[in-house]
Parts: sequence; C-alpha cells; structure tokens
Amino acid sequence: MHKHPAPAAVFFDLDGTLADTAPDLIGVLNHLRQARDLPPLPIAELRPHIASGVRGLLHRGLAVTPADADYAALQQQFLDRYEQTMQHGDTQLFAGIAECLDALDAQRTPWGIVTNKHLRFATPLLDRLGLKQRAVCLVCGD
Repeated sequence: MHKHPAPAAVFFDLDGTLADTAPDLIGVLNHLRQARDLPPLPIAELRPHIASGVRGLLHRGLAVTPADADYAALQQQFLDRYEQTMQHGDTQLFAGIAECLDALDAQRTPWGIVTNKHLRFATPLLDRLGLKQRAVCLVCGD
C-alpha cells in the first residue's frame, strides 16, 4: 500500500462546499419574487442554480438574463438584500467541515478558501462562521 504525502495546503470552495449558503441566497431570491407577487420557490428546486451565482438564480427565479434591460437593477437589489441579511442568516458549515478544518489545523496543514463571492460578502461571512482568522488565504471573485 502506498502512503500519500500530506498536502502542502488545502483550498476549499465556499458556497456549496465549505458552507451551505443556499438558504440565505434563496431567501433573497424569494424575497425578490414576493415583491413581484410571485410565490416562493423551494430550496431543493433552486439549490442546483447556486453554482451559477446571482446570474443563475435570477435566471431561474425571475426569468431574467444579463441581456434584459432590468437585469442590472435586479442584480443590485439581490446583492444589497444579501448584504443586509447575510449576517443574521442561516448559512452554516456543512456537517463534518468543522472537524475537517480542526484536523488540518492539528496537522499544521494550511488551508484557504477560493470563491467567486466578492470580498464584501466573503469576509463578513467567514467572520460570522469563525473562519476569517483561521484561513491562511482568501481568494475572491473580485
């Protein structure tokens, strides 16, 4: 049996890998739907669209694309609402992630986060999750 060497570092994606951000992101989309007299969509239906970011959520939830005239305004409404609500939302680490990070720390294996999320969202979210000071690096989409 071959023993693999310990990694020099480990990097995690944030949304959908390290943390379950779906409830908060989908909550914002459903808020925008409600403001347009549309019924909320279930998390299970929207979860696959999280990987496509705001663009994917707005397309699935409001049938708009960047080519639509009102897209920029809707995108800004989404981001503003997310920024207002994310600090008190339901985002949490996935099961087993805290233990995984503890094990990496115990082995003195540095770990970081690579995300398409912009710094203005990632930093406060990581702070709320208790990860901001632990991660050796944070690479954001901006």
